[in-house]
Amino acid sequence: MDNDNSNVLSLLTYTCLALGGMFILNKLRKIGSRGSGLPPGPPTLPLMGNIHQFPTEYTAVKFSQWGNEYGGLFSLKIGPGTIVVVTSPRFVKELIDRRGTTTGSRPHFRMLQIITDGLNVGMMPYGPTWKNTRKAIQMFLTKEACMRHLPIERAEAIQLLYDMIKQPENTFTHIQRHATSLILSVVFGVRSPRYENSTVTEFIEVQHEVEALLEPGAHPPIDLMPILEYIPERWASWKGICRGLRTKQQELYFRLRDKCEARIRENRRNGSFMESLFDQQEKLGLTRDIIGYIGGVSLEGGSVTAVSHLQTFVLLMAYHPEIQAKAHQELDQVVGQRLPTLEDYDHLPYIQAIAREVHRFYPAVPMGLPHESTSDETVGGYFIPKGSTIFMNIYGIYHSEEHFDEPEVFNPDRYMQSEFGTKPGADTTGFRNDLHFGGGRRICPGILLGDIMVSMNVMNLLWAFNFEATDLEKRDPRIPIKHTDFVSGLATGPNPYKCNIQPRNQGIEDTIRDEYTLSRPIFSMFEHELSDEEKTFVKNW
Repeated sequence: MDNDNSNVLSLLTYTCLALGGMFILNKLRKIGSRGSGLPPGPPTLPLMGNIHQFPTEYTAVKFSQWGNEYGGLFSLKIGPGTIVVVTSPRFVKELIDRRGTTTGSRPHFRMLQIITDGLNVGMMPYGPTWKNTRKAIQMFLTKEACMRHLPIERAEAIQLLYDMIKQPENTFTHIQRHATSLILSVVFGVRSPRYENSTVTEFIEVQHEVEALLEPGAHPPIDLMPILEYIPERWASWKGICRGLRTKQQELYFRLRDKCEARIRENRRNGSFMESLFDQQEKLGLTRDIIGYIGGVSLEGGSVTAVSHLQTFVLLMAYHPEIQAKAHQELDQVVGQRLPTLEDYDHLPYIQAIAREVHRFYPAVPMGLPHESTSDETVGGYFIPKGSTIFMNIYGIYHSEEHFDEPEVFNPDRYMQSEFGTKPGADTTGFRNDLHFGGGRRICPGILLGDIMVSMNVMNLLWAFNFEATDLEKRDPRIPIKHTDFVSGLATGPNPYKCNIQPRNQGIEDTIRDEYTLSRPIFSMFEHELSDEEKTFVKNW
């Protein structure tokens, strides 16, 4: 009898183990697989999903290829995690714009959490802290606030022209200095009159390191496979890199914050955004650390995108003399020899078309910043589970053959023929002229300031200069510029290039020199903390 009981017990034990093993195997089998109802996508492998196919650079280009194959809404599996990629303006409107309450959060980004202590408002999850900081940022980005900063915006744009007259071979860094110094002036109340050995170079070096680290596919998928976080640091170099970037970034942002605070105490205000934040710190419930990061994130968002756009613009102009000729003709008719004003821009439709086509041809942030769904959604008959990471593939939307004729060709005339540059008969549902600024509740709050910077500089540069490519032995200008001519990263821009830049005539050159001299009183309001070396540079320059 005892033997019978023992046999039964053994049988039950083995049965339970077998059932348990089958249950575990079934669960493991589902990890990495594309569940029922998800948007289509490339075939998956058990446990891994699509991790073996995930691009490590130029992510937007690969996602665009998958978008052409699987449709404007497709999915990827990274272990148990789900990524949904939107490569259709119609789905942007449906999923990101109209359902911003459930798709307006950000995914947990462990590496960025380490770098920023979770204080980066651009990547902060939706919640009370994000709403409070977003409100603070919007305070200085109203139309009225942006107009108050117009004098320094105009002055910095004039220095860019002046710098390019004096050292045209350094145009690449002149653009970086211009955009970064302008945002430093508006946000922190301090400018950098030169590129070398300044806050500009310090910021650019740190920002490039952060962008390279955060590009999708450039690092292990820690957030979708959390077990990777437990790998010892000797085999996980990203941990040390993150801590090093945190030290560099906070030293820069907090130093700029402290200098602004000191100017307030000494009654040396110049109308910067940070002054407004300190004035309303108690009302808005802001800590000093988050004030520093609000300023830092504003610097990142404003300068990085402007640098990318203007460097791309100059590159494209250098290889398209026929486009320059049409632009020069329009500017000569409307503006003449005087320096253009912002009011002129409304009367320059071809200049507007060029600026829009630069955004379309290579957007500064090709994949946007990732969203996260905070509840289950159904869009276009597809199931989007809670916790999905959602990418808005801006590059893919702007390079869709369904919507654009010859999307790989730079052609501003497309915007002279239709509002969104789309080909005749194309479905424009969901299109808007600011798609490159993102969508939903996370659309960039700096749209107006960014548009002013782009409008003013594209207009000024075309009014002032002739651009000519000088490395023709490396490139036939009849061959379209490729994505490999651009830096791979979360934010991008062209690789360094050479071009010949000359003032269009002596009268224009004289006007620029005179306007630069007249701008000195405006610059001086933002030059309280210049080093002795920088003071000498300003005097001699």
